[in-house]
Amino acid sequence: MIDKRGSVDRDDALLVRRGDDGWELEVYIADVASGVAPGSDADVQAFQRRESAYGGVRGTKKMLPRPIETRLTLAEGRSCAAVRVRVELTPDGLVRATHVDRARLEGAVAMDHGQVAGALAEEQHPLRPMLRAAADLAEVLLARRRDGGALALYDLLHGWATTEEGTLVQVAPSKRTIGYKIVQECMIAANTALANWAAARDLPVLFRNHTVANVAPPRADLLADLETAVADGTPARIEALQQRALLVMRRAVYAPHMGGHWGLNLPGYVHATSPLRRYADLVTQRLITSTLDGAPLPYTAEQLDAIAQVLNAGAAADAEAKNQRFKDARHREARQAASTQQDYSALPDRQFHAVLKRAAAENIANPDLVKDAARRAEEGLLTHRQVQMVLLETSGEEWEPARQACLDVLAQSPEEAVSVLSVHAQSTGQELPAFCDEAKGKPPHTVFTVQATFSRHSGQARAASTKKAARHQAALSLLADLAGLPDPSADHAEQIPAPPKETVAVPAQGRQPVMVLNEYEQKRIIGELQYESAREGPSHVPTFICSASARHRGEVLTAQGTAPAKAAAKSEAAARLLQEIQARQ
Repeated sequence: MIDKRGSVDRDDALLVRRGDDGWELEVYIADVASGVAPGSDADVQAFQRRESAYGGVRGTKKMLPRPIETRLTLAEGRSCAAVRVRVELTPDGLVRATHVDRARLEGAVAMDHGQVAGALAEEQHPLRPMLRAAADLAEVLLARRRDGGALALYDLLHGWATTEEGTLVQVAPSKRTIGYKIVQECMIAANTALANWAAARDLPVLFRNHTVANVAPPRADLLADLETAVADGTPARIEALQQRALLVMRRAVYAPHMGGHWGLNLPGYVHATSPLRRYADLVTQRLITSTLDGAPLPYTAEQLDAIAQVLNAGAAADAEAKNQRFKDARHREARQAASTQQDYSALPDRQFHAVLKRAAAENIANPDLVKDAARRAEEGLLTHRQVQMVLLETSGEEWEPARQACLDVLAQSPEEAVSVLSVHAQSTGQELPAFCDEAKGKPPHTVFTVQATFSRHSGQARAASTKKAARHQAALSLLADLAGLPDPSADHAEQIPAPPKETVAVPAQGRQPVMVLNEYEQKRIIGELQYESAREGPSHVPTFICSASARHRGEVLTAQGTAPAKAAAKSEAAARLLQEIQARQ
């Protein structure tokens, strides 16, 4: 019996034999069904509690009263009533036969996970041969499951393992031994065998069904991502994988029909090896023992379905409470960080984002945080979402320096304004901004006028020689109106013919290359002006690479700039592109 030290609710025990023609696995499950009658006070309490809780949002609360638990648990030094699942397997782990019957467990030995590892390391330990066979069988079962497409992974050195659904969980330090893998693999094998045994007899039990969303990647890709995340080991990588799993994987549920288990890649699966701790296991055990005894089934199909629905609803409520608890904890940490004066410049982007989000939500105007937000804006280190938070979710005079810095940067790169507005619409759950445009005049002197509106706000109508440029300036004007800041947008329509191609003006000393290129595009000296930026390196010392391109006299010219800040990289790329244009005069 392998469990944590001091456990008093032992549900299962296992015995492994290695033969010339394969393996024999016996799993003994505490016969709780014989000691807890359906409808009894203990049964009603167990149904209400659904499963034993060992801390967390539900506190510490056993499913069954302590006297009943003590009477029914498997224990050393006494003969214990049990349901036995005997599985015969080939050398490579293929099930040949499954036998289920009532049995008495005699001579059981209780061990914790550390003792299992110690026994395996001790040559003369009396349990070493059986534990060595169990450890080897666990490796065979794991390999077969992985070959079959199950999302199965153990990294006990660093404390990570997959659940039945294929999500990563942290393994307690006391369990990070081969004992953990033995228990997991042998219990999965027993539960799988019982599911198939019930299906072969057309016996409705509480099957454990698991599905995923249509957008879920193939199992092989998910398993590769799991291995990469564990090998990388960084909290951010693992958290990102866990968040994706939450999005694509449905919560496993109980049902009186076999719906398949996606994470294990099995046609059928049940929970049956923990009837002292899970009500679903007790219900399934009652159905199995009734079949063994030739007695009427204790539940109708309707009753079984109703039990499944209650258990599923309770599990969903627990999961929501757990998520809310973690969310509240993260909010408290971010609130504390946002309220404490400190040097924020060394914060990684992910952590800075959490602090900024909490500060914006609660309008915490920490001078150090405001200063660093302004710095990051000026250096092009803020994402569109972060710019939106600073510009449109903060308020008050204390935040004005950072908000003004964001708007100033957008004025230098007005093409970013449309993206910030889109992010704002998504974060507030409103319709995307609307752009109303009209064109006057004939080419090459057409003037485009665009006005942007969002909710009840409208920016100034802005004119330019291209619709794209007018749209950018209109978006910038709308952002200024939403933020309550002076409008930095301007009209860029020129009602004069473009100068001859031979007379491209050299920008005046000190003028920003980005603005000069914008003017060139307005005057049709160049066309198809585009910027593409990429970011490399760690978040606290990033490197930005900006590529600028434009068509001039039928030729596409390109240039590149590199700098620690996004705006500086763009300015350098623009300056080099201007040099390319001038070199052709």
